[in-house]
Amino acid sequence: MRIVKTKNKISAIALILLAIFTLSSCDLKVQERFTFNPETDEQFTFGATTPWEWLQRNEQNEFNFMIAAIKATGLEEVYDNKTNNYTYIFLKDSNFTGNSNGVFAREFNLKNTGRRDPEEVMADSRVDLDILREVLLYFVVTEYVDQSENTRLRSIDVDYEYTTLSNDVNNKIITFSRNRDFNLSINKDPRLLTTPMIGAISANVDLHNYIFSNGNCVAHILKPNRTIRAFKFGEPLQNN
Repeated sequence: MRIVKTKNKISAIALILLAIFTLSSCDLKVQERFTFNPETDEQFTFGATTPWEWLQRNEQNEFNFMIAAIKATGLEEVYDNKTNNYTYIFLKDSNFTGNSNGVFAREFNLKNTGRRDPEEVMADSRVDLDILREVLLYFVVTEYVDQSENTRLRSIDVDYEYTTLSNDVNNKIITFSRNRDFNLSINKDPRLLTTPMIGAISANVDLHNYIFSNGNCVAHILKPNRTIRAFKFGEPLQNN
């Protein structure tokens, strides 16, 4: 009888351990559902390479207008940053040349630029290089912004204000928000989309977390065909 009882106890213990292991395994599977989406993971790390170096080496050849604009406005040093904790917004060619919400269409009423040589467009008399310079400085944020707990984007669908390098009186501030899947949106703050503010343009980030300069700065790439701004550049100061 003692042998039978001992066997029963061993069997009961084994069943309890099996149940604990099964529950633990279930917990692990559930946790996997809450990790970052692949497109927002910090998987694009480029060591000591600077944002400016990466733009020029891009194998997809997608940033010709941004490169030409940086050169035309003399901002190579700003984009060649090695030490400052900046966030850069990268715009592909279609973000500059889109006929509805591209940079050239919205800032200079210049359309059908997609098939033109970028340097030729920069030399067009309708392109005000002083304004273009402020546009490019607006794409540089003076803090490191990603979706981690180390930045201020702690709450879902809340717009957080950040300062840009732009000297334009209406475009010193940019807003970021994130959704439940950690995807970033820019300038979705309703305060930027109401009168008397002029021409705010919002956009979603397409690709996140390109990390440069040994982790000192990060870049995000906008979805195609549109720029971002709080106001039309070059306008008088607007009252909020």
